[in-house]
Amino acid sequence: MDMIFNGNEKYSEHDAQVLGSTPDIALITDDIRTKEELSKAFLKYLMLPRRNKRHSDYYSVQIYGYNVPTMYVMTKDYLTEEAEQDDEAPLIPGESFVVSEPDLYYNKAAFDSGKTNLCFVIGYSGSGKSYLTREYSGEGIEKVSLDDIVCIKDHISMEELKEEHELFYEFFSGKGREYYVSREERDLAGSHGDAFVEFIKFAIEFAASHKERKFILEGIWTYLFFDDPSEFDKYAVFMKGTSYVKSQLRRTKRELAAGAGNTVEKIAEFGYYLSDSVRNAVNIDIWRRYFENKPETVLMEEDNRFNHIKEDMMNELNAINECFVHEDRESIEKIMNKIENAENMTIPEKSMIIEECKLAISDL
Repeated sequence: MDMIFNGNEKYSEHDAQVLGSTPDIALITDDIRTKEELSKAFLKYLMLPRRNKRHSDYYSVQIYGYNVPTMYVMTKDYLTEEAEQDDEAPLIPGESFVVSEPDLYYNKAAFDSGKTNLCFVIGYSGSGKSYLTREYSGEGIEKVSLDDIVCIKDHISMEELKEEHELFYEFFSGKGREYYVSREERDLAGSHGDAFVEFIKFAIEFAASHKERKFILEGIWTYLFFDDPSEFDKYAVFMKGTSYVKSQLRRTKRELAAGAGNTVEKIAEFGYYLSDSVRNAVNIDIWRRYFENKPETVLMEEDNRFNHIKEDMMNELNAINECFVHEDRESIEKIMNKIENAENMTIPEKSMIIEECKLAISDL
């Protein structure tokens, strides 16, 4: 590996020794020449435990000036520019982890006109999926969050389902009765995907028999458990183009309110914590590539403040990783206190940095 120091005095001889003797560090190096090499290096990074990702990002910043995901994007862009006409370049699994793309609306016109009355909203946890359906509300439209299926008995009673969520009520009081469980009742050894698969199939049948209404199913579970997107050709499919990295920022909005309903806690409980599964990233890429070139698809660039996130945010994250690598708990706590009192950050931005501080401290 050709090491570029960029005049960074923080990169010490000790760092070089640690880096050279640590097998569980993955970097996007400056000697990568093909997309296949880039894919292999990035997949190695994605599969690392969280603490090893921190080490990798720290050394990447020290050597190259950028963390690993940023190096991936820069290298990918460079290789794309170098290739004259490489139309058959292979899809890099996990690309959507770091590269944001336009929001995708498949069959939106059909859904608006009522030609189809079922819409699936897909994207990473925290990507802002509800943004895609903000125009749909009122009588005759039922929105369902698939996240609520996880241990639903703990947070929604059958009485509440009957009054407020007809689609859920019909499922859990009938065909899906066995899936109306609490945390204590769930089968840890069972196939947790069955509940989502069965509910989605039920929703398709239910929507078909209630043509006078529209139904919107929002959640990551659709692409997790349905590998073939062609099964959804007859329906509307909206996909957030927000990358996983950027989605992490948005996820904190949900996590401001702690409790059993927390989406990430639900995913973790069922053993599908998104950041630890490369397969999930591959699936969402497959879904996107399938729908993006269809004539019924409209692509719209994301237009919101997350396109203009301050460089200070990344600097803080890099500082946390540096403190973590050097086991400097006190400095991490100082960063946390500083962010809590910052006047130029929004609550979600503060929460994201503070959460990273807490995670770093817990991993020390």
